[in-house]
Amino acid sequence: MRSYSSISTRLLNGNKLSGSLPDELGNLTNMNRLQLDENQLSGSVPESLANMINVRHLHMNNNSFTGQLPSKLSNLSNLMHLQLDNNNFSGNGIPSTYENLPRLVKLSLRNCSLQGAIPDLNSIPSRKYLDLSWNQFTGSIPSNNLSTNMTTVDLSHNKLNRSIPRGGIYPYLQRLKRKTGIIAAIIIGAVAAVLAITAITMLLIFRRNSKYMHLISRKQTSSNVCIKIDGVKAFTLKELTHATNKFDISIKVGEGGYGNVYKGILSDETFVAVKRAGENSLQRQKEFLTEIELLSRLHHRNLVSLLGYCSEEGEQVNNL
Repeated sequence: MRSYSSISTRLLNGNKLSGSLPDELGNLTNMNRLQLDENQLSGSVPESLANMINVRHLHMNNNSFTGQLPSKLSNLSNLMHLQLDNNNFSGNGIPSTYENLPRLVKLSLRNCSLQGAIPDLNSIPSRKYLDLSWNQFTGSIPSNNLSTNMTTVDLSHNKLNRSIPRGGIYPYLQRLKRKTGIIAAIIIGAVAAVLAITAITMLLIFRRNSKYMHLISRKQTSSNVCIKIDGVKAFTLKELTHATNKFDISIKVGEGGYGNVYKGILSDETFVAVKRAGENSLQRQKEFLTEIELLSRLHHRNLVSLLGYCSEEGEQVNNL
């Protein structure tokens, strides 16, 4: 019989797993990837995971874990990706022992109810990606965490004092381009302006090209609408709810057409603007399908592209 300790990969995303993780997981010493995203797991993350000495990827996003982050995970000398987004940890935030993870490339602890100061991660030579947004971190921004060899840093939506460390990195989402050395920041005002231009252009096209109405292919049920357009994805309401932190009013960036516009981050780390119709401004299905059709046809260097839409449970959402 094959020994459980020889298992090297377990991908259990979205399997509706519940309960707490058993300590016996630490016996899987040959495990190199463990993914438990999108489940209903609760309780604390067991310290025994530190025995999985060969693990490189540890992903447990979108569960209900509580307690403190295990300090012994610093023993995982081969760990490259540690992703625990959207959980409910408590305690003193990130253990200082995580400074001893020599191969850690990506640390993502978005929306985890973490508190305290952000530790100095300068001793991790391979770090490239750091997302600690939507927590309750306090104090100043450790300048050593923001060196130019990093590709992404997001410290937004915390309780930091917003002091700018020498070098000019702000406590908001930043993408650092190593080749050019130019910081490309997401400017919320620009998103709102582009959405306004899109709405005006859409109206002009609609008036001149009503003949395109018959090109819309739809599959209608009592609760949702499906449109088949190349390059346009039908998102689920759950995906967009996660992307916008439950349509949090604090990340609303403006209004466009018939609804509010929110800043969002998809599960593949794509940054989007999400327009959601208000309860009193839902369009008829014909009008909503027309807007999706026309937005999919708009292509200009000054306009954001339509990635997809959602029409579940009475919702009407555009994803730009």
